[in-house]
Amino acid sequence: MALTPAGIPRQRLWLEHRSRQEELGKPREAPLQIALMFIGQEWVNQSQALAVGNLVEVSGFLARSGYKGEAKQRLQLHVQQLTHLN
Repeated sequence: MALTPAGIPRQRLWLEHRSRQEELGKPREAPLQIALMFIGQEWVNQSQALAVGNLVEVSGFLARSGYKGEAKQRLQLHVQQLTHLN
């Protein structure tokens, strides 16, 4: 766990997604990894209960990872809803 510059607890975890989609009538693998940001003590506590292999559904909003260098080009998902699927 880390703190934001304002002193708010935050935790970053990585979500791995794998699916097969159809594009122009052809199957296509669609794997990706995205950083999930859990902001605030309640969300940090929920993130600490997750384990590798857990199936979850998350929603929230996308934001830049930072304001300098490469971080300006990377996205992260700020979690606002989390549902355990297993």
